[in-house]
Amino acid sequence: MPRAFLRSVLVYALLCSACGTGELLPEGSPEERFARADGYLARGKEQKSLEAYRELGRIYTGTEWEERARLGIARSYRSMKEHPAAIQEYEAFIRRYPRSQWVDDADFEIGLCYADQRKKPELDQEMNLKALAQFNDFLAEHPTSELVPRARDEVKMARTNLARKALENGATYVKIRRYEAARFYFRLVAGEYADTDLAPEALYEIARTYEREKMPEEAAEAFEELRTRYPDSPWCARLERSFGGTGAKGDGGT
Repeated sequence: MPRAFLRSVLVYALLCSACGTGELLPEGSPEERFARADGYLARGKEQKSLEAYRELGRIYTGTEWEERARLGIARSYRSMKEHPAAIQEYEAFIRRYPRSQWVDDADFEIGLCYADQRKKPELDQEMNLKALAQFNDFLAEHPTSELVPRARDEVKMARTNLARKALENGATYVKIRRYEAARFYFRLVAGEYADTDLAPEALYEIARTYEREKMPEEAAEAFEELRTRYPDSPWCARLERSFGGTGAKGDGGT
């Protein structure tokens, strides 16, 4: 857990100042030994942390400390950006210790492994989609976890990336004056991703495509939907500045 990890780092700092040895792991209690391994990871010495957690797993086989060691191995791989290996370790942890107090951490951090590999919205969204699925599964399986707020934030980020991708697709079609195709993507944002901050912009752009095609009634309907659904949105304010709150007024610039 995060607080336990921070305590371990503090213990590790005290151990370093006290002994200053070059040993991978000190003699002492499990807390002291794990503090050394956690310290390696906190300082970016992932190879040492990986070796230390592996050794701790062997030393404490069959105890709760073994669970901590296995989780540390997965976290070391993630810190090294070896995401397939990290995911494999997290999934093995969940299968092996389904009742562990850290099982929700492992499930959540699988999602982070996918999120770490997320690309810009205009690029391939495979990892973003995997992150979204993982965090949605996490929310369904661990509704009382203290990590739920963070998982919800991750879901929103993933959905916003997908909405941004659709919005950019729509903008591309606008540039080549294929307005119906553009509206398909804008409607996707306004409907499927209505929970994101991009929905008002999508409604504005729907109206603008109608305005460009000299379809004032359809443009006015879209503008009115924007006013109704998002009255405090900057895009609604932009509408009021551009058109004086009267709706569309013929072909023109953005």
